[in-house]
Formats: sequence, structure tokens, C-alpha cells
Amino acid sequence: MSNLAETVVDAITDASSLIFVAEGAANIIYKIKDHKLSCYLLRLRKKLPSQPSTLDVYNFNTNHMLPLFPPNTVVSMRLVKVDQAVLGQLNMELDVLEREGIRDQKRHGTVLDTSESYGILVENMTAESVRSDLSLMFSGREQVLGTSGLLSYAVREDRGRKLEVAVLEFKPKWLTQSRDAPENWIYCRTCALRRYRAQDNKSEFGPCPLDLVSGSWQRVEKSVRALLPKQLDITSGMVLTLDRVRTIVTEFIIRTTVFRSLAQIQENMDEYGVMGTSDSDESINFLIAMTARDCTSFVRIIYSELDELTTSEAQETSTGNVPVNDASSTCIEVDGYSFAVSCRLADLDIKDASGTKRAYWQSIERNLNVGGWYTSSDALIVPCR
Repeated sequence: MSNLAETVVDAITDASSLIFVAEGAANIIYKIKDHKLSCYLLRLRKKLPSQPSTLDVYNFNTNHMLPLFPPNTVVSMRLVKVDQAVLGQLNMELDVLEREGIRDQKRHGTVLDTSESYGILVENMTAESVRSDLSLMFSGREQVLGTSGLLSYAVREDRGRKLEVAVLEFKPKWLTQSRDAPENWIYCRTCALRRYRAQDNKSEFGPCPLDLVSGSWQRVEKSVRALLPKQLDITSGMVLTLDRVRTIVTEFIIRTTVFRSLAQIQENMDEYGVMGTSDSDESINFLIAMTARDCTSFVRIIYSELDELTTSEAQETSTGNVPVNDASSTCIEVDGYSFAVSCRLADLDIKDASGTKRAYWQSIERNLNVGGWYTSSDALIVPCR
């Protein structure tokens, strides 16, 4: 699957232009500074067994995932050439990050794949990516313990004009019940798995995915509350207070079709369930379903005291600036203030199709069923059904 490589025109040739931002199990994310591509984040693949190449990931996204979603609901992606010398230099820097205690200890020892020729440029969904001619006053990120929730925020201000941005990042998880759950289930697959894992590490229980697509204000608000920090220690005077963010996100999730579309893909592409899937012609659909169950969503909220002309001019003159009111935004009013809200999905990478991974998924389902984690009562968490 190399035909798309012919469309690549940009290249990363200088490791000094890259700043380590974060990493997951399979990728490392870098910010690009002083470069025409600085409006993007660069995602590079690690060297791991059975992992698809960057080109395979890009093609899977383009050919299989993007056609399933409505327009403007998936972060934009571009292929970029990356010099092998750059990858080698970045690996040396990873070693430095380990010695300085900056890199997560559980990621120690993993390195970038220097045999790769490409990286993926992804749309920057952080709060600071929404720029204008206003000066950045302050910004921050708050990780919510026990969940996948992460809230970032940024405030720009000059001569009484203000631009405030908040971005809630989280994994929606399994928005429909597992086909392998017993008929008398009372917990969804995600909550059942949390209960199973909590017996060992006493982890906090996160939001129920079924709440997100319930259409019920009470249920959606309960999950949004769990995804957000309990308090936010930021400069007073912000319009985007934590209470308003909670209300805005709740109303947006009820109104948007993004999560309902994601739930439908998860349901339609998994016809046989985890236990019933095999290395058959249907396996690509099953992998699509598993990808949709592990993607990341970014809900971005923008409050602006700029007029539309100023914002449009900034968009044209500063590459990568995000327009305050793009076509995909939903206008939500709270307490007399108007907010532009949008959502993008990311991390739609093809899953490992090896028998080992399939056996791992099936072992989870067996444990959840045999242990009664779908059906037994629990005083710590309210049943999902």
C-alpha cells in the first residue's frame, strides 16, 4: 500500500525543530517549531513487533475509517517524509529524557523505528492551537485521575479583547454493549472491565460510555462530570469556568451526532462479537470496530470577543490558526455567553491483526463472563442498564 506516498511533498529534516510532547504505546508525538508545518503535531511510530507501518496506518485511515464518518468529525492527517538521521537523533534524545526522569517509566526502552520513511502530521487539537493576534496570557493541562479525561485551556488577551479555549480530550470507549455479554447483563463492557481490573489495583471508576449516547441530560452530565477535574485552579475572570465547561460539553454531546455515529460503526462492524471472530473475510470489519472502540475524541470550546473579520484575517496570515466559528461548530449559549463547540476524533489506527491480539481480546471476554462481571451487583458503581 505505497501509492499514497507519491503525494507527499513535505519533509522533516531537522531534529532540533521537534519538541517531545507525549507518547502512547505505539506512537510518540512531537511539536514542530519554527517551521511551515508548525500548525501540526508530528506523530512517529515506535519500533514494536507486529506493528503496521506508518504508511499502512495512513492508508487504513484514508480507505477504511474516513468514509464511515460524517465530514469534519475526524482530525486531518497528512503524510510527511522524515529523514532517518532525524529518527536516530530523536532516539538519543529519548535516552536523555529517561535519564532526566521526564519520560514515563513504563515507556522506557522503546524507541522510534529508524527504518521508517514517513511520519503523520495530525491536526493540532490543543487549546493553544487556536491562535490570533492576541498575546497568550496563560495556559495549562489537567489530567483527570482514574479516567481518560484531560482538560487543556488557554487564554489570550489584549486591550480588553479576549479569546478563551478549552479542550476536553477523552476516549469514548465501547458505546454499545459487547455481543458476548450475557442477556441478563447489568454492566456495559467498559464498566465490567473496570470492575474486573479494580479488584487488583483499586482504580477509580470512570464514566459509563452508554451514558454518552443515552440522550439523557442527567446521564450525560454524570459522565461529563467524571471526565472533568473536580476543580480548576486558574486565574479568576475566565468566562470558561469549570461549571460552564461542564454544561457546554453536556449539551454538545446531547446535540451532536458524532458519538451516535461512532456507536453505530462499533455495532455494525462487529457482527459476530469478539468470541465469534476469526481470520475470515469479515476480520477487517472487526478490526474497524475495535479501532472505533479505542479512538480519542477532542471536544473544543471557544469563547471569543473578537469580531469575525479579525479572526478571518488571522486565519489567512498565520498558518494553522483555527477559525473561531468554522462550519462544523455548534453554537451553545450559557449564562448569556456564546460558545463555538466542535468535536474531532483521532487515533483511528488499524489494530494488530495477529492471533496473539485476538486471543487477548477473547481472554478478556471469557474473564468477564466467567467472573460474573457483567451481571453481579456492585455497591461502588451504579448498573449501566
